[in-house]
Amino acid sequence: MLTDQLSFHLQNAFVEAGYAASYGVVVKSNRPDLCQFQCNGAMIAAKAYSKAPFMICDEVIAVLRNIAGIKKIVKHIETVKPGFINIILTDEYLVSYINECAGDELLGVKITDTPKTLVMDYGGPNIAKPLHVGHLRTAIIGEALKRALRFIGHNVIADVHIGDWGLQMGMIISEFSLTMPELP
Repeated sequence: MLTDQLSFHLQNAFVEAGYAASYGVVVKSNRPDLCQFQCNGAMIAAKAYSKAPFMICDEVIAVLRNIAGIKKIVKHIETVKPGFINIILTDEYLVSYINECAGDELLGVKITDTPKTLVMDYGGPNIAKPLHVGHLRTAIIGEALKRALRFIGHNVIADVHIGDWGLQMGMIISEFSLTMPELP
């Protein structure tokens, strides 16, 4: 994924600048109007290194700019106070990444190295009440999650539980007791 590739470069830059690599994790930006990706690690590193977060960002960015080939990937990188690193990728790199994913059988999705058996219970309408379109929501989301987890390599055991059979069972028992009183 793009965030993994960017994190790799940024973690190396953090190490070369004298900080722990764990602070160099890149995530999708929560402010897409400002940038595509961001790193918030300097905010946490500031406490550990007793340094202003924006100073850490400036040092890391200076190292990152000297990494060979980074200009083909990163169009713009900047420090935003109090201590965020905002990253915008080049259009050429994004196009090549998308083309690479399109040519991949798994569309760039990484298969898990540690598959797990997961049990999902989704749905759960109350059978004693009328069904409505809202009941489809949990079934659709549950099915989508099941398929996505299976796609990345997990063994998923899924079930739609239909609950509250009390009324129906009570009605059947009552009917049997009226029509066939000899049954135990």
